[in-house]
Amino acid sequence: MSIPDLHVCTLPRSAGLVVTAFGLLALGASLQVNAQAPAKPPAATAAPAVPNVKFDVASIKRNKEGEAQRAAVPIYVPVVPGRAQTLPGGRLRGPNMSVRELIRDAYGYRNRAHSEIVGAPDWIDKERYDLEARADYEFPASTGMGLPPAAEGALRALLAERFNLKVRMEVRRGPVYELVMHRADRRLGPNLVPSKLECRPFFQREPVNTALIVVGPAEDQPKPLPPCLLGVGAGGISATNMTMTDFVRLLGLRPQLNRTVIDRTGLTEGFDITLTYPLDNGALNPLPAIKPLLESQLGLTLRDAEADVEFLVIENIEHPTEN
Repeated sequence: MSIPDLHVCTLPRSAGLVVTAFGLLALGASLQVNAQAPAKPPAATAAPAVPNVKFDVASIKRNKEGEAQRAAVPIYVPVVPGRAQTLPGGRLRGPNMSVRELIRDAYGYRNRAHSEIVGAPDWIDKERYDLEARADYEFPASTGMGLPPAAEGALRALLAERFNLKVRMEVRRGPVYELVMHRADRRLGPNLVPSKLECRPFFQREPVNTALIVVGPAEDQPKPLPPCLLGVGAGGISATNMTMTDFVRLLGLRPQLNRTVIDRTGLTEGFDITLTYPLDNGALNPLPAIKPLLESQLGLTLRDAEADVEFLVIENIEHPTEN
């Protein structure tokens, strides 16, 4: 089914490789955006009921150009998964996304280790699709943490209808990492500095990726704080005013770890973080061991542990039906 009047403002696309800005520093660049300030959660203790929303119209089209671009990326370049974005008018947009990436967004796995979705055929990583959908419902803004619950539910229903997707949740006892202080005196490393910046944390911002459409505040609304910076690339990780709660999300996504990381540091404030990857015989090593770098530069370390981890098990999935 097509969407005849779904008007979406798009960013210019270059003829070369398109990567998500979350991993843009992998190609030696940085990005700053100003997006709509996230809404504050209600003070009520009971979680509000999530409306049962379904998309009225949806278009899912194969993007072979995007597949070729991703296939050309060297395996060591940390390109972050594509991310869908809610937009005004009940719209959901997800350009150049793999099916696994769509599943991650639908089930709240956007910032979880890739290893925690299991049982899938390899084509869900290789094939890429452009998604445009619209519902008769005004979705809240998505953020770096993921889609709002109603949009997740609508996307789950769409994947079940178009891909015949069937999944189950399974809790397994398995290995995790705990992030802890490296020194007994809890001294911070030279590249872990308490931040004095006032900015909007990365995971509260609109998703920074090729789908990004900046939705500014209304005229009668205050201007939001500038975004905290984040760069993840072949040269390392840099972030401003980032909490350890957010930092462990980044670590779990690193291909060297690819495992849930739990914050046990006891550090509660925001930090300016610089984790620099070393040279190996004069050349940059894009996938160095993370633990010694954490110890020498940040005063932190990883220790092995076990915990109950929720896995998303794919029981059935098929190529999508035609629009």
